[in-house]
Amino acid sequence: MIDPSQREPESKLHGTPVLVIDDSDIDREVLRDLLTAAGCVVHDLPSPIGATRKAREVKVRAIVIDQHLPSLDGNKLAALFRNNTGMQDVRVVLVSSTDDDGMLEIARAAHVDAFVSKQHVHRDLVPTLRRLLSKSAR
Repeated sequence: MIDPSQREPESKLHGTPVLVIDDSDIDREVLRDLLTAAGCVVHDLPSPIGATRKAREVKVRAIVIDQHLPSLDGNKLAALFRNNTGMQDVRVVLVSSTDDDGMLEIARAAHVDAFVSKQHVHRDLVPTLRRLLSKSAR
């Protein structure tokens, strides 16, 4: 667990609302801790049920979705967000423990903004979100 006092003081992500959707309690906690330490305001769900409503309610700027959800694959959920009026500017990051060319192709086909392997989430997630959100702020 990351100590909130270790939060980056001048983070570009400070106050950014982010939705995390992952059915694994442990993975969801890791993602929540990483993003909270970076200054994000994190909302999380264990399934895609209610995800659109929650995303609109808290006015998320980014959504982190696990590819392997039990009721709906993350790439299909990402496509639903992409086709949802008013959510085209929300940045979508797909995460997965599967890290191969097939997974990268799935991410590309889903038109997500980025793919981050769960093996490298500690290193790559926060910088990826900073990059994506700085592009959307221009």
